[in-house]
Amino acid sequence: MFPKLKYIVLASAFLLFFSCKKDAIITDSSAKLHFTTDTVMFDTVFTTIGSTTHNFRVHNRNKKAIVISSIELAGGVNSPFRINVDGVSGTSFSNIEIPAKDSIYIFVEVTIDQTAGVLPFIINDSIIFITNSNIQDVKLVAWGQDAHFFNGKVLCDMTWTNDKPYVIYNSILVDSNCTLTINQGVQVYTHSNAGLFVDGTLIVNGTVDDPVVFQGDRLESYYDDIPGQWYGIFILRGSTGSVIDHALIKNAFYGVSAGSFSNPDLNQFTLANAPDVLIKRTVIQNMSYTGIFGFKSNITAENTLIYNCVKHGSQLAFGGTYAFTHVTMVNNGLTGIDHGEATLALGNFAEDESVHYKEDLNATFTNCIISGSLDEELEYSDDNIAQFNYLFENCLLKTEMNVSAAEYIAIIKNQDPIFQDELEDDYHLQLGSPCRNAGKLTFVLDDLDDVARSDGAPDIGAYEYVP
Repeated sequence: MFPKLKYIVLASAFLLFFSCKKDAIITDSSAKLHFTTDTVMFDTVFTTIGSTTHNFRVHNRNKKAIVISSIELAGGVNSPFRINVDGVSGTSFSNIEIPAKDSIYIFVEVTIDQTAGVLPFIINDSIIFITNSNIQDVKLVAWGQDAHFFNGKVLCDMTWTNDKPYVIYNSILVDSNCTLTINQGVQVYTHSNAGLFVDGTLIVNGTVDDPVVFQGDRLESYYDDIPGQWYGIFILRGSTGSVIDHALIKNAFYGVSAGSFSNPDLNQFTLANAPDVLIKRTVIQNMSYTGIFGFKSNITAENTLIYNCVKHGSQLAFGGTYAFTHVTMVNNGLTGIDHGEATLALGNFAEDESVHYKEDLNATFTNCIISGSLDEELEYSDDNIAQFNYLFENCLLKTEMNVSAAEYIAIIKNQDPIFQDELEDDYHLQLGSPCRNAGKLTFVLDDLDDVARSDGAPDIGAYEYVP
């Protein structure tokens, strides 16, 4: 419960209360409140009905008294948070005066009923202050379920095991020369505008029965297929040796982005600091930008399914080295996804306001499906200066381009792959698919489901047909 407050203003305010002459009130719109914090965070993990209390101070640093015309708990009476202002509990307060150079305390309490059903991992609200037409707020954040919580942490040499979920708030960074290992079955929930950034190495060890799942932290069914709920996984420049195996990555801005750099100067993007990552037996779905983004990086993708991305399934830009084998990329604009750009985009240059930067591109696609609802699902950006090398072998392509050139070998052009059920996001092949037995032998011997490609004539795409 809240402390019993006999006084919440300083002694100077007490004396002024009894003064015959009150301080003048400042009404200038430039006069604002100052808070001891911008966020009240309850980092207690609630496993039963939980209750705790925090407080912060609201300062008036002006030389005159100030009147807060309104203090409101944004969530109102339905909020799990409660506040106490000037010794009074409630959700809405008006005409709270703070003398010159003085302050008041506001106490905040939260109660979360874990027996009420599935709750979000992170519960948010805010306290809104209106003063001289200025609107200010203090955010309220509480953990809603039992989980491991990481709030803006830098990690080094850590292993996550499947004992309870992991929740990321304000992003995390795997430091350089450090490794984060995520074992099978781990569920990773990431808050809005947060992501997983890797300067060192990321090792994801999922299995076909217990994949590692990355998604947003909203648990309501409405959010099951909504893209853009969190940033994504970013393999930064200088990172080496990352492997993502048997993962499900969903509902972010980017699925896996390799090659980002905190320094925006493109001169700092070199082949020497190009990151490398292996993505295999992984599903990437419902991205608001791109499933796999490469920016002067080295990416190997095997047995990977990418679908329902607003921008591209894969965008491999500003050069780099890429090898995709048995990858299925499909964008059909299903489940509310507005598919308007090519599923696969390749490029060998980047530009800022004044400089054109080029880098050689070397990309191979073997036994891949690249399809979608557009007439053209391939996009090339070649500056005709840097090398622009690509090769498609034994692929099904949705394209209007001429595929008789040397860069295209054994291409199935503009045919329906005949998936089991795209409306249900089932991209296994049907018996009559033209992709069956149309691939070439590679060293990728098992498919996304760990089914062996054992008949000597592998199927195109991430899945081998099973009767």
